[in-house]
Amino acid sequence: MLSQSWSKRTTFLLVAAICITIVLITQLNIRRNSGTFTLPLPPEDKQNTYLPATDFPDKIWQSWKDDSENPTDRTVGFPHQWRMVNPTHRYERITDNNSDGYVEQRFPIEISELFSNLTDPILRADFLRYLVMLREGGVWADIDVLPHQPISRWVPDALKRSANIVIGIENDHKKKPIWNGVPYSVQLSQYTMLCKPGHPVFVALVDEVSRNLRKLLDLKGTQDSITFEEVMSTTGPFAFTKVVMEYMTQVTGIRHTGDELSQLSEPRLIGDVLILPKDAFGWLPHEHTHQKGDPSILVEHLFIGSWREGHPG
Repeated sequence: MLSQSWSKRTTFLLVAAICITIVLITQLNIRRNSGTFTLPLPPEDKQNTYLPATDFPDKIWQSWKDDSENPTDRTVGFPHQWRMVNPTHRYERITDNNSDGYVEQRFPIEISELFSNLTDPILRADFLRYLVMLREGGVWADIDVLPHQPISRWVPDALKRSANIVIGIENDHKKKPIWNGVPYSVQLSQYTMLCKPGHPVFVALVDEVSRNLRKLLDLKGTQDSITFEEVMSTTGPFAFTKVVMEYMTQVTGIRHTGDELSQLSEPRLIGDVLILPKDAFGWLPHEHTHQKGDPSILVEHLFIGSWREGHPG
């Protein structure tokens, strides 16, 4: 009697397991065929598995000292231009007066206190952009970035469901280290970004930058001069590039250093990260790669760099 019961139970479990396997395989094929399949994170990082929204949020985010339409002499009309080129997108400007409140209302106290204790404006600006992208998604654009093409044209149609974050190349050292002592040969742009909210890149960035900032503040205090290199490695493009490269390595199982992106001529999807060629976000007129007005130029960064005046190095 016991043997017969055990046999029935075993048969039931086996049938159930087969049915579940068939359902999972069917769902996976449906996701792949519909273009929504996203590479999963490795098993050890299951707690960070990303479940993306269907579309990129129709939001444009910028920050500046105030709400002026002409925040600097060199960016006259840029904020207005973002709205004109992208009329269906919501435009948001975070100012010096409301940035503390924004972070305090949306993030844990350890993050909001760290942010509010920062006195260096560029460290605050860098940290804020990562927090906004983590929470809101959409487009981040520095105030000195001019749009050339509508955001709707940034991602090829065939990749819109599989790309969850869009990043451009700022500098390409053609397979040579871009900074001393690092394995990376490209510098990725963080003055313009497009992503879906809650992306693991920005989860990791906020974690990494928080640790970097605490170490820097413990070392130098809030009033000491912060060098150019300290900004770049604590919150800036050095830190940003490192986290993105580590994420792409994690999701693909292949080590990424930027060598695979050298002289990139068309968008490349690595996991769910869409990397754009240098001229998409990093076009410079004096490099004579494309004439102004070429559709491959998505934005133009003026590199005002006013923050560098107080950061030697």
